Amino acid sequence: MFDVIMVPVDGSEYGYRAADVAIEIAEKFSSKIAAVHVLEEFSFNSYDDEEDSGDEILAKITEKASGAGVEVVEHLLTADPLRDMKFIVGQTRADLVVIHAHGANNNRFVSFEDNNVSDTQIGSVSERLLRTCDVPVLLVK
Repeated sequence: MFDVIMVPVDGSEYGYRAADVAIEIAEKFSSKIAAVHVLEEFSFNSYDDEEDSGDEILAKITEKASGAGVEVVEHLLTADPLRDMKFIVGQTRADLVVIHAHGANNNRFVSFEDNNVSDTQIGSVSERLLRTCDVPVLLVK
């Protein structure tokens, strides 16, 4: 049913939760995972630090999926997540996108308690994908 399941991960607990759901679905449908981490085009951090962090995030997904017998293709990209995520979905040839509702924002992770985030709010990248993506999008809270 799903050959490639794309999961964007940002290093937040919500991103890892979405990856867990993607891995579970991939197990059931013998799918591959396209794990995507986007390095922001304009960051105040050094590119090397951002790249190392992205590699670590993707390695965690690959390790967990490998333990479940699921193949992962890692994608570490420099882009604008809000603008480019639909294009990235097409490039990974994903049949399904599993994305978290909330995540990192300028390296400060969203906390429902600290920021009074309601259960009905979603992040801008997730919201844009829900509106524009040509493949099914599973939103994980």
